[in-house]
Amino acid sequence: MGEVRVEIVVVNPRTGARSEPMVALADTGATLTVIPGALLEELGIRKHRRVPLVPADGRRVQRDVGEAAVAVNGDSTPCRVLFGAPEDAILLGLTVLEQLGLAVDPVQRRLLPAEFLLY
Repeated sequence: MGEVRVEIVVVNPRTGARSEPMVALADTGATLTVIPGALLEELGIRKHRRVPLVPADGRRVQRDVGEAAVAVNGDSTPCRVLFGAPEDAILLGLTVLEQLGLAVDPVQRRLLPAEFLLY
């Protein structure tokens, strides 16, 4: 099994400012999408609050959260994004994957359409 990396674009929904395409690791273990904080600031994304989180190495850290739109394969969704620190990986989190109806296929290393669930 392997990593699934995908090209994404981040958009400021208030101004329409768009990032250049970037490669993110599709991470079903990450709730939120992580984007470099400097890039979000450059796009004019506002910080709404600071949240505690535990990265893969087990440390306890805090990061700012803002509102953006994230596009994958031309389909976009509004979402909360974490302002990543320089040492943080760019991650496409589970909430965006679910909002876009995408599932991770780690064997074929790609994203697949998934059914939306309604229970």
